[in-house]
Amino acid sequence: MAGMKSGGQTRTAVVGGGIAGLSAAYYLLKQGHQVSLYERDKTLGGLAGSFDFGGGLIEKYYHFICMGDDDLIDLCEEVGLGRKIFWRPTRMSFFYDGKLYPFGTPLDLLFFRPVSIPGRLRFGFNIIYSRSLKYWQALENEPAHQWLSRHIGRQAYDVIWKPLLKIKFGECAEEVSASWMWHRIHRVAKSRKKLLQREMLGYLTGGTQTLVDTLAQKIRQMGGTIHTSTAVTSLHLDKGGVSGVQADGRIVPYDRVVSTLALPLVSRLLPESCADYRNQLARIKYIGVVCVILKLSRPITDSFWVNINDTRISFNGIIEYTNLNPRPDFNGNKIAYIPYYLMTSNPRYSFDKEDILKEYAAALRVISKDFLPTEIEDYRVFRDPFAQAVCTTNFSQIIPQQKAPIKGLYILDSTQLYPSDRTISGMIGLAKKLSGAMREE
Repeated sequence: MAGMKSGGQTRTAVVGGGIAGLSAAYYLLKQGHQVSLYERDKTLGGLAGSFDFGGGLIEKYYHFICMGDDDLIDLCEEVGLGRKIFWRPTRMSFFYDGKLYPFGTPLDLLFFRPVSIPGRLRFGFNIIYSRSLKYWQALENEPAHQWLSRHIGRQAYDVIWKPLLKIKFGECAEEVSASWMWHRIHRVAKSRKKLLQREMLGYLTGGTQTLVDTLAQKIRQMGGTIHTSTAVTSLHLDKGGVSGVQADGRIVPYDRVVSTLALPLVSRLLPESCADYRNQLARIKYIGVVCVILKLSRPITDSFWVNINDTRISFNGIIEYTNLNPRPDFNGNKIAYIPYYLMTSNPRYSFDKEDILKEYAAALRVISKDFLPTEIEDYRVFRDPFAQAVCTTNFSQIIPQQKAPIKGLYILDSTQLYPSDRTISGMIGLAKKLSGAMREE
């Protein structure tokens, strides 16, 4: 029965073993809950999970730390990982119409010739304006592409921001709210100590897996249990409240359930009697991602992040991870990520990995004329159908609250970060906030 306790402890199930789920379990255990965490995959981490790339663990999807990521930094300090965070000034470049331009500082922008001088100035002023703007609500009902075009001009938008929005939202780029775009600019600006300085970014020694492993260890030490390779297939309700979960073909009773799954997956766990809430969750649109990871014998460029706007290249960005985190355990090999966000109904989502590699290898020759396909030592392709919620106009009106309208059910989802972008630090902050709210009930 919902509300029952075992030995004075609230029995809580956390569904999902990514950073959000692990953080929630950790904070709830600190408050005295009896916690069990369920993860359907055999390994923990979710979108922050890692795999063995022939000699070392590397993340399936790229991650980095910004200087304003306080919740992540604070948690790392708390669990003994503070000294494993390292910071480096990073380079950003922009490949436009066959030429690579530096694009990491205001001076780089000043000399960015693909945009007219008035367009460059307007672009710079918009960044300064975004840094100082405190209230995003006034921007929420306008699409980002309209807001940006009005402030910086159509040419600067088409050359610079359009491909950047496509990196993150693919074919849904023009649906994104201006408030999301504002916060993206605001967050990145905070990672620069001085106006003319290159952006400072950080990484954990061993990557995000270091945090995943440490949280899992802490959870077990505090008395929590972790069930991997165990999918929760439904939530059970009694008298309008959560009474347990179904996992491994049996019903396990719990007083409370915290879901960290993507909202479409949460909807599938609920019974037909919760049709109204299921429909509310279904209103939020998601896009998937196809992420190619390359192990290279040498770097493609000297930049960490390369934005791309060239008609010969299908993707809009490359993240050369080892230009931030050198990863000496890869014996000199370089790691690059090429993400492509798109709807899962798009045929490209299901392309064979061999065809993707062939296409991308040809594209890399456009960027670096002396690049050879033989320089690709290994590669992997990862796909996720719920990589990113599309933050449309007036998005705040459809975001689910952490406390669901079903007694005992709590939702922890990246949409609740809006207008902030989905980040590891943000999810940790949401987990801390949720645990605090549950303690006060």
